[in-house]
Amino acid sequence: MNIKKQILHSYTAKFFFSTLLTKLLMLIPLLLEAQDLEPKKVYEQEAFTVEVYGSGPPIYLIPGLASSGDVWEGTVNRFKDQYECHVFTLAGFAQKPATGKTPFLETMNKEITNYIKDREPGLIVGHSLGGVLTLIITSENEQLVQKGIVVDAYPFLAALMQPGVTEQEVQFPRQMLKNQVNQMDSIAYRNRQRNTLQTMVSAEKDLENVLEWSMQSDRTTVVNAMADIMQTDLRDDIKEIEIPVLVMLAGNISSGEQGTVSKSQIMQTARNQYEQLEDKTLKVAGEAKHFIMLDDPEWFYQTMEAYFNASD
Repeated sequence: MNIKKQILHSYTAKFFFSTLLTKLLMLIPLLLEAQDLEPKKVYEQEAFTVEVYGSGPPIYLIPGLASSGDVWEGTVNRFKDQYECHVFTLAGFAQKPATGKTPFLETMNKEITNYIKDREPGLIVGHSLGGVLTLIITSENEQLVQKGIVVDAYPFLAALMQPGVTEQEVQFPRQMLKNQVNQMDSIAYRNRQRNTLQTMVSAEKDLENVLEWSMQSDRTTVVNAMADIMQTDLRDDIKEIEIPVLVMLAGNISSGEQGTVSKSQIMQTARNQYEQLEDKTLKVAGEAKHFIMLDDPEWFYQTMEAYFNASD
């Protein structure tokens, strides 16, 4: 009887340790991946923070309005073995302290341009507000950009809502909105932001992340940045761009009572807005909402890879 117990005990112990070892071995790739996600360098500047990952030719990744550079986490994972990824978080967004400097776009354009000048020309990828900055930087300093990728941004956002409007005619209630959002308590503001953001990203976990970045952003900076976007018309400026530019567009857009906007409508709007951009490629991301890199990451990465690898 004692021998049977010893055998059973020995077998149980071996099974336990074997199972534990198997689980630990399964965790190794995850632990290594987590270690790989640690930036090799971090640059803290007043206008932004940049985290640098990987090695190779540089990619400069600029997030959108009230977003953290963490929005590019999947992109960095995909490309860090081939490229050196410079991931920006702009001042006033996602816990990065605001500078108070205005105009916002002009300030960011100047500081990001100087950052790239201190390094070397590379690929620039910008989402939303970051896409607008990509167009500005490229049109003014094309020698710094090898190829550009604009993720769901347009040269003149106001014209999507008011066709025929000019930059000078756009009336944006900047001060009224600043007063309004700064007077809201955190619960009311969170509800407001959630209602807006749920039209821009599909998965609940992604929505929660994007919402937290928004809640951690300086409200005055957010309004100033949005006002700058609405009152900036780059449709003529982009004719100065001669390098290749890929424009990725969200395909899952709701138009209120009119329902979902068709792919052909999205493409036609993009062709009109980007008419003056000579070397362009326009792609619509099927069912993805505004945060294409979160809604359809595999399509996003494959489209980027194909574009980066295409011969000019």
